[in-house]
Amino acid sequence: MLSVLIPIYNFDVRQFVKELHKQAENENINFEIILADDASDLHYDKINSELSILSKVKYIRLDKNIGRSRIRNFLAEQAKYDYLLFADCDSEIPASEFTANYIKNVNRNTEVICGGRTYKTKAPENKEKYFRWYYGKKREVTKAEKRNTKPYASFMTNNYLIKKTLHKEILFDENLTQYGHEDTLFGIELKRKNIKIKHIDNPLTHIGLENLDTFIEKTKNGIKNLIFITENYDYPELYEEIKLLRIARKLRFLDSVIIFAYKLFEKIIPKNLKSKKPLLFLFDFYKLGYCFFVKKYTK
Repeated sequence: MLSVLIPIYNFDVRQFVKELHKQAENENINFEIILADDASDLHYDKINSELSILSKVKYIRLDKNIGRSRIRNFLAEQAKYDYLLFADCDSEIPASEFTANYIKNVNRNTEVICGGRTYKTKAPENKEKYFRWYYGKKREVTKAEKRNTKPYASFMTNNYLIKKTLHKEILFDENLTQYGHEDTLFGIELKRKNIKIKHIDNPLTHIGLENLDTFIEKTKNGIKNLIFITENYDYPELYEEIKLLRIARKLRFLDSVIIFAYKLFEKIIPKNLKSKKPLLFLFDFYKLGYCFFVKKYTK
C-alpha cells in the first residue's frame, strides 16, 4: 500500500516519525517508513538511527551527501509499495488524521496528491527566525481550492503522494546539484505528461525555520540555480510557473536601473526584514534585483 519516504539532513526526526508510525499502524494498512540520512552530522545520525527499532521502519545512512534530487530518487528505488508518500524531515504533523486523509483520497485513478504546507500560529521566540515564519505564513500557506486552479505551479516536494510506477517514469533531475527548483521541474514534467495532480488540505507544519541571513542566502542560491536552468535547459514553461521570471522578462529593458537600485539598497533591505513589520514587497524587489545582477554579471 504505502511507502513513507523521508530524506534527512541535520534534523531530529524522532517525534515526527513516531507520530507517522502511530498513524499508519492505526490505519491497519501495509506500510513502511524509509529514512535516508544524507550524510548528516554524527549527532543526528546517532539520535535518528534509534528509530530503526520501530517495526516497519528502515534507516539508511549515506556516507556522502548526494543532494536533494538524488536522495529522492534513491528513496523511491528502495520502496516496495505501490504508493510513495514523500515528506520533508523538518516537518510536524498538525492533525491526527494526516495519514488517514491521504489513504481515503487514494483510488485506482490516483496519480499525484499534494497535501500542502502550514506554519505554527504563534511566531517563533527567536527573532532571527521571525521573517522566515512570516514569509511562510503569507506566501506558502494556500488552501487546496486555490492550489487546484494552478496544480502544477503549486507542486511542492515537502508533502506529496505519488504512484510508484509514475515516479519511475519521472525522476528528479540528478544533474541539478545546487539548491532550488527541482520541485518546479518535476511539476513541469508532470504537466508535460498530462499527469493529474490533486491538491487536498492535508498539510505538514514546516518547523525547520532558518534565520534571516541563511534564508536570504538560500533564496539567492535558488535564484542562481533557476537562472542556470533557464540558460541550459529547455523549460520555457518556467516563465508560466514562476512569477519572478515573468516580471524579470517584462522589465528586462530596465535591468541596469534595477541593478543600480538593488546595489544601493542591498544592505538596507535586510534591516527592514529583521523588523517586527517586514515589508514583503522589499524582499520581492531584492530577489528581482539579484536576479538581474546574476544574469548580467555572473557567468
